[in-house]
Amino acid sequence: MSRSNRLCNAFALNTNDKSIIKGFEIITCREMNDYHGGTIIQEVKTAEDFLDTDEFGLDDPFYRVFAVYKKDYHKSRRAIGDYYDIKEAMSFIEELTGNPVHIYSY
Repeated sequence: MSRSNRLCNAFALNTNDKSIIKGFEIITCREMNDYHGGTIIQEVKTAEDFLDTDEFGLDDPFYRVFAVYKKDYHKSRRAIGDYYDIKEAMSFIEELTGNPVHIYSY
């Protein structure tokens, strides 16, 4: 099966000092079958994981946007959006923060 989306992981800082959110990250995800007959969402952070999960993915990989909380907050992060187009995910974060998104794997 040919996949249109690629591995992409990215981060953007939130420069608002009053916010409990340190920044936003984009993580590549895949929906896969689990052992109980349902499905799970698997985060894919490395090229090796991306290639290893390629044959098990049920659909094209997608990009999940997370809000990453500051260190002392009681949560570490929260998923706030899913996108099939990396440019849309990046645009969403740039609109929220006014800062560029830094891609560290693509």
